[in-house]
Amino acid sequence: MIRVKHIVPFSLVLLGLLAVSCNTKGKALGQPSVIKGMATPIRLDVDSTSVLLTDYFLNVSEIDSTSTTKGFESSIDKDKTTLKLKTLANASALGNLRVWTNGVANDIPLFKSAKESKTISFKAEENQFQTVQLKGEFTNWGTQPMRYANGEWTYSGIFNPGNHQYVLIADGKEMNNPDETETVDNGMGGTNSVISIGNKNALKPELSTGKNNVSAFTVKIKNNYNTVLAYLDNQLIDGSYEETDSDEIYIKIPKGLKGRHLIRVYASNINGRGNDILVPLENSSVISDASKLERTDFHTQIMYFLMVDRFKDGDLTNTKKVDNDSILPKANYYGGDLQGVLDKIKDGYFKELGINTVWLSPITQNPEGAYGLWPEPLTKFSGYHGYWPISNTKIDYRFGDEALFKELIEEAHKQDMNVLLDYVANHVHEEHPLYKEHPEWATELYLPDGTLNTERWDDHRLTTWFDTFMPTLDFSKPEVVETMTDSAAYWVTNYDLDGFRHDATKHIQLDFWRTLTRKVKERTDRPIYQIGETYGSYELINSYINTGMLDAQFDFNLYDAEVSTFAKNETSFERLANTLQQGLNYYGSHHLMGNISGNQDKARFISYASGDVSFEEDAKKAGWTREITMSDTSAYKKLAQLQAFNLSVPGIPVIYYGDEYGSIGGNDPDNRRRMKFENLNNEETQLKNTVTSLVNKRRNSMALQYGETKILRADNEVMIIERNYFTEEVYVVFNKTNKAQDINVDGNTITVEANGFNFFEK
Repeated sequence: MIRVKHIVPFSLVLLGLLAVSCNTKGKALGQPSVIKGMATPIRLDVDSTSVLLTDYFLNVSEIDSTSTTKGFESSIDKDKTTLKLKTLANASALGNLRVWTNGVANDIPLFKSAKESKTISFKAEENQFQTVQLKGEFTNWGTQPMRYANGEWTYSGIFNPGNHQYVLIADGKEMNNPDETETVDNGMGGTNSVISIGNKNALKPELSTGKNNVSAFTVKIKNNYNTVLAYLDNQLIDGSYEETDSDEIYIKIPKGLKGRHLIRVYASNINGRGNDILVPLENSSVISDASKLERTDFHTQIMYFLMVDRFKDGDLTNTKKVDNDSILPKANYYGGDLQGVLDKIKDGYFKELGINTVWLSPITQNPEGAYGLWPEPLTKFSGYHGYWPISNTKIDYRFGDEALFKELIEEAHKQDMNVLLDYVANHVHEEHPLYKEHPEWATELYLPDGTLNTERWDDHRLTTWFDTFMPTLDFSKPEVVETMTDSAAYWVTNYDLDGFRHDATKHIQLDFWRTLTRKVKERTDRPIYQIGETYGSYELINSYINTGMLDAQFDFNLYDAEVSTFAKNETSFERLANTLQQGLNYYGSHHLMGNISGNQDKARFISYASGDVSFEEDAKKAGWTREITMSDTSAYKKLAQLQAFNLSVPGIPVIYYGDEYGSIGGNDPDNRRRMKFENLNNEETQLKNTVTSLVNKRRNSMALQYGETKILRADNEVMIIERNYFTEEVYVVFNKTNKAQDINVDGNTITVEANGFNFFEK
């Protein structure tokens, strides 16, 4: 067992290896952890949990032994690949797993499960319904049967704390739970029922950074606590504190550290685990000046997503539309290319906007022909978007070549910007040589009942095809995993890329992501950021995020709440606040999730906000059948609010190209209009200036990038968020009414204009 130290009046657990005591000088540091990257906390199941040690250790043969803090037990299998963890009755909400490798300690936080059993039910007459099913966030929107007995239909499950949306399906018709009054806007013109789990009023530890004297700092702890764990990178800090008073601990930074490091602090009490603290270090000093941060510090990223074909045509010689009259112009190539992106990097467009990470849509070779079908108006499509690969390593000649791509990356790095590449692994186009040579490597197009296995996103998510000409690869086959992970790894070994955006993440088995991440770590020696795309429950999304897989995914649940809150006058800030807090609980107080302003698969937010696209209609059909215009310019202020929110909260802000000035449109492909660089109207210019100011405010603030987060108010009219990093306190105030308001913020009166926001620094 790792030793536990007690301090009266609270029991304080600060365990570890590396740091020196406040009373001891000159003690040599131990060897650093062998875990590459920050060790993701292990979220335990209710009773026992299996952990793949290969997620954390590239060479498990180096493992000597394991141990845990009190309340947990561990056992390792003979080949050292799998660890069994058991949660005992006396376990704290927070613990630690120590894994020894050749005499070096490696520490991984343990989070005890907070799940609760709960039954969803409603009363009904015996013959009122023949069958009732339920689907919700907790079922990944797959259907589950309800059972009828004693005048009630019931469904029993085990739920994580928080709010979970669901609907009932009675005799094939969707409806809300008639016995539950709480509902939430579903973003499609209707509502979902909500089940709330956990006691929102239970007081958990609240951590905040206190005093900073560069080589040491304090952490303030509000509310009682029984366990505190502080980590220097992936090793617990032991004896590096002294009790200054009952609600503050003192952490002394070891001398002799070189390069970039992170200190994490967690705490828990009988009510559960509280928020966490994250403090970046340069050598043995706390970073308090945002100008000292680097683009390779993942938390500092401001991401800009552009669709290459729709951005800028920099080389007219490679512009080539698909020569087929069945394709409507907005579904054909526009001519954008890598040269156009390079031109905008060179002329300072991204730099002036404050962007330090550019995400490119897929650039691999796509087919020459027309595919797919949309009925009204009748059209086929080209592969202008890049998501129909016929090669996984060759650059589409319509976009450029290898030399040009390397020049683009080199120029971006000169301007202190990362470049991420959108990579498609889930499927290939039917013309892909891989499919022609190995048709058995694809899943079945038809299900056993004879129906097409297309767009079955939830009930057949690991096998479904996007369309009949796009075979989904069968990643249950080891040979498919090996081939496709080699193709993906090629991009970070042949090019100096900084990471990936991964398409259709939830439709690919976990083994693919583990294999790819292992290869990336083994074949590169630089930080590689990987973010995935998954629509679904928090649990499903989070299942792809750990040290051995992805760093993050896009937070679509948060975006849906943002759209409803900022676009609709009648939606309270309460839903957005709850969703924000639920994300922090699931992904961590300093997560790396992508907070989007929009994307290529959704109608433009500003067109919802202006009322030119209705929440009740098919947004894709709207973009095809009529010309979407701008009828209410107050939508620009609402988009500015959404951008301000994304740039104020934890996560990676992601600006979809055109959202910096308010590009309008319905869904695909109307949301992929040609980028505008000139002739912006007054509202567009003002929005672009506002976004630029917001981006630079974020990048110049330690509190907005690494600070703690508190939601001070969230009601029908006002939302107040506080971010704190040592002495830097930033308050962001939102007003969603149609009139200016004077709002009290920590004893100060702040004026916020109608549909506006304001930043207040204390």
